Amino acid sequence: MADNFVKRSALALAALGLSMGAHAQSSVTLYGTVDAGLVYTNNQQTTLADGSTNGHANYQLAGGNLVPSRWGLMGTEDIGGGTTVNFALENSFLIGSGTMLQSNTLFNRNAWVGLSNATYGTLSVGRQYDPFSDNLGAYVSSNNWATLYGSHFGDVDNLNEAFNFNNSIKYISPSFGGFTMGGLFSLGGVAGDFSRNKGWALAANYVHGPLSLSAGYLELNQPLEAALGGADGYIGDFSCANPGAAYCQLQDASKVRIFGAGGSYAFGKASVALTYTHTRLSQSQYFASAARPDGADMSFDIAELNTTYALAPDLQLGFAYIFNDAKPSGSASTRVHQVNLGAVYSLSKRTALYAVAIGQKSSGAGLAISPSTGATENLAQIPNIVNSDSDKQLSVIVGLRHNF
Repeated sequence: MADNFVKRSALALAALGLSMGAHAQSSVTLYGTVDAGLVYTNNQQTTLADGSTNGHANYQLAGGNLVPSRWGLMGTEDIGGGTTVNFALENSFLIGSGTMLQSNTLFNRNAWVGLSNATYGTLSVGRQYDPFSDNLGAYVSSNNWATLYGSHFGDVDNLNEAFNFNNSIKYISPSFGGFTMGGLFSLGGVAGDFSRNKGWALAANYVHGPLSLSAGYLELNQPLEAALGGADGYIGDFSCANPGAAYCQLQDASKVRIFGAGGSYAFGKASVALTYTHTRLSQSQYFASAARPDGADMSFDIAELNTTYALAPDLQLGFAYIFNDAKPSGSASTRVHQVNLGAVYSLSKRTALYAVAIGQKSSGAGLAISPSTGATENLAQIPNIVNSDSDKQLSVIVGLRHNF
């Protein structure tokens, strides 16, 4: 599964792109992905004029499902001594309208430049993804076959890379017998307040034959402001389309801390991966009130079993089960169960058809807030889908992905 993760990265896409070399030691590559499909959801909540709610089925045209729709430029220059200068500029777009995923941001996914050396490792600076999410994200179904709708609840643990880091410095070590380490530090850039919007991450990875293991930690202050576009440009996976009942303010917190570990093993045509993450949001404004203006802390413990089987060289089947335990400080927990089923059929090295079904069930204390009563209740919400009007929700996604 680590190999599948590499395939979804920009470096692998570059191998499929158009390379324009000025000379043997320097090149610039144009690459990208166009992904579109149809999404059916059996229940999405709507709020009526009198404040009551009901649920209806919905059909949507959606893009960036199996892999984010994007385009980018990547360049490298050999400056001698085994050292290269590298850069990447990459942007996501919405295929249905042609607009940028994040307004007022030309290169929302990557905008960095750095140096790489086989002996000393790789150092890069700019807007980029952290090594914790890169490593742990290799094992989850949403980054391999289950589409972004198959990610963890709201992608609150960032394994589907809902956000990246601005103003960051990143280092990845060379491999020592299969063992690598990486770290990232993001400067907030706020005069007089060094801690505001500051973030950092550490990760370690070990690969030996069919076995891969990873562990790491991520911390970011003011995540909504620092990485998720702020209140007016929120780009996270919690839906804000139905503000009376959705969960988007959960990530309006003073700090997010995430710890995670995972691994995978491949044997024959099958592979199995396990991940566990613990996420803590400090002073989430989702729970703010006159009596508690600072909000409340919130923790998420999420585990995933992800299995795949190559039925044929060009046909992969997948099954995943995700368990989430969400608990506000001082309150009872809400448990969210999710099952992903899918198939990916490769028409060629660049083009694939996919079909995925995702079911979710919420139980326990309930985390959603009813727009009519203000009480908490169980409302299922498959990531990137408007929440259900009940504790269950089902989505089916079919589509086409092409790399260039």
